[in-house]
Amino acid sequence: MQQMIRYQTLHADYTYTVEGNIIVITDLDLGNKSVTNDIENVLAEIRTELGELAGYAVIYRDSLGRWDGVRLVNGAVLFYGLGETNQQSAMNRLLHLVES
Repeated sequence: MQQMIRYQTLHADYTYTVEGNIIVITDLDLGNKSVTNDIENVLAEIRTELGELAGYAVIYRDSLGRWDGVRLVNGAVLFYGLGETNQQSAMNRLLHLVES
C-alpha cells in the first residue's frame, strides 16, 4: 500500500493510497480547498506520481466524511455518490457498481 500526503497552500490537503486498482483519496480538511473543489489539481498531482490513471477507479472521502466516486470521461471529471461513510463499504459498493 502506497500512501502520500500533500500539504499545499490554497490547494486541497489530502492523502491517498492505492489499493489494487482503486485510488483512495482522503480530504484532510485543514482549511484550504476541499478535494471536491480542487479535484482537477488533486488528480493531476497523483498522475505525476503514478502516471496515467487509466485502469484505476477513484474514490474520495470528502470533508464531511462521505465517500464519493470520480470518473474521468473525455477529460471531464464526473462525480457520483456512493452513499457510504466507511471506506471499505465504499470500496465494496464501487466494485458492485463496476460489476453491474
